[in-house]
Amino acid sequence: MNSNDHSIPAKILLYSTAAVILTIGMREIASILTVIFFSVFTALIFTPLVRRLKQKGVPGGLSVILVILLFTLVILVLGVIVVKAAMQFGSQIPIYQAQLTELVNSLTRYIPSYEGFSVQSILRSIVSITISLMVNIVNEIVNAGTTAGIVIVTAAFLLIDAANAPEKVDSEIGRQSELRLRLSEFSRKLVKFIVIRAEINLITGIVIALLLYIGGIDFAILWGVLIFMLSYIPYIGLVIASVPPIMLALFKYGPLGALAVILIIVTVDAFAENVLFPSLMGKGLQLSPAFLFLALIYWNFVFGLGGVLLSIPLTIVLKIILESFEETKWLARLMGPAENVYEGETSGG
Repeated sequence: MNSNDHSIPAKILLYSTAAVILTIGMREIASILTVIFFSVFTALIFTPLVRRLKQKGVPGGLSVILVILLFTLVILVLGVIVVKAAMQFGSQIPIYQAQLTELVNSLTRYIPSYEGFSVQSILRSIVSITISLMVNIVNEIVNAGTTAGIVIVTAAFLLIDAANAPEKVDSEIGRQSELRLRLSEFSRKLVKFIVIRAEINLITGIVIALLLYIGGIDFAILWGVLIFMLSYIPYIGLVIASVPPIMLALFKYGPLGALAVILIIVTVDAFAENVLFPSLMGKGLQLSPAFLFLALIYWNFVFGLGGVLLSIPLTIVLKIILESFEETKWLARLMGPAENVYEGETSGG
């Protein structure tokens, strides 16, 4: 028997203990780590723009300042529009609640009740959950201003360092070519994913907001921004972001209007996720749906709502790290779709 086999249980116990300790530690400082992660990913999105400006002859410091000013301007303009729309929408929530309650009451007249089972009570619970969800969405948007400001400042400092990152890495690593290649590949994959994910979410949000605006749905820009942000959450993000515009369409146009909004959102999202994203990203960083759902639960446990928004980027970071080392590549394949595992087996990996 191979002597290495005796160390496998010990390794499993060691890695499991380390994972538990790391999880507890991250949860204790979740508020700090969440801001840091948002800042890092924001900086990664704008780093290619900084380097592009440098390649065109713009000095490093000036290129960073221009990108930071652009980022700040976009956040300020969009923030004013979104917060104003959110507050207006919040002031009208009691009206929407009354309309939704009236609609449910009119429907319950035609639905029979059974002993021990009341469809009416279920529908009223759905109304309560829907209104509570809308209130929470408005509150989170309005209260996000302080966090956004901290993220902007932190991302600005990260961008300053990112402009000179290649030179710093080269000078520190020197002749360690293998480590340098791993770091270079890691940063390249991560930046590619973050940028493409942001582009796909942006396209999805803009197209849906435009179609909602054409359809006369109130606060279309607000729902577009919400869809852009919550599209980072797998499976449930788009569903949550879709509830308010569907409700508004129901109030304004009836069931057919709500159905039309559902079809618009589903069609745009299906095209973006099944056509645009795979064509730009490829299969290398795709994740298994089962693993992605488990990751969503885990990051929500560690970081709360921030972890839900960051679940895909953080899981991708973990997968890239595992792919960077030969001894952990098999774990990275297990995180991917089933076809990736089969391809690894057939290739002898």
